[in-house]
Amino acid sequence: MNPDLVLVRRFMAGGGVGLPVDSSALAVALGARLEAWSPERRELVMGYEPDATFRQGAGVLQGGAVASMLDFAMAFAGFTQLADGAGLSTLTMNVVFQKAARGGRYTVRGRIEKPGRRVMFAAAEITDGDDVVATATSTLLVLPAA
Repeated sequence: MNPDLVLVRRFMAGGGVGLPVDSSALAVALGARLEAWSPERRELVMGYEPDATFRQGAGVLQGGAVASMLDFAMAFAGFTQLADGAGLSTLTMNVVFQKAARGGRYTVRGRIEKPGRRVMFAAAEITDGDDVVATATSTLLVLPAA
C-alpha cells in the first residue's frame, strides 16, 4: 500500500493530532506536517518549514518548492477520499504565484472540490501568516486498488 495513504489513514484514525510526514524524503526536507482535517469540507491542512536547501539567493523560497507543497496538500486531501489500497496520480496542476515566499513557516490547505471514482478535482492555498503566497488547482487520477 502507498506509504502516503497509510500515513494519512493513521492521521485520520488519530483524531487529527499533528503528525510529521515521514513517507517521502522531499516532504521531510520541506518540513511537512499533517495538522488538521475537516471531513465535511474534504480539507486537509498541512504545515511546512522548508530548510535552506529551497531558498534562492535573495532568501525567497524557490517556486518548485511552493508547487510541491501545494501538490502534497491536494494529493493528501485526495487520500482522505480513497478506498483502501487505491492510489492517486496528479494529471494536471495549475499554480498561480501571488507573492514572494519569504517566511519560514507556511500553511497549506488542500481540499477536494469534487471527488469521483476515476477523477478528483482539487484546490489548495499556501499562506505565510495571513498572506496568500500561491494557489493551485489539480486533476487527480484515481488508481483502483490492485
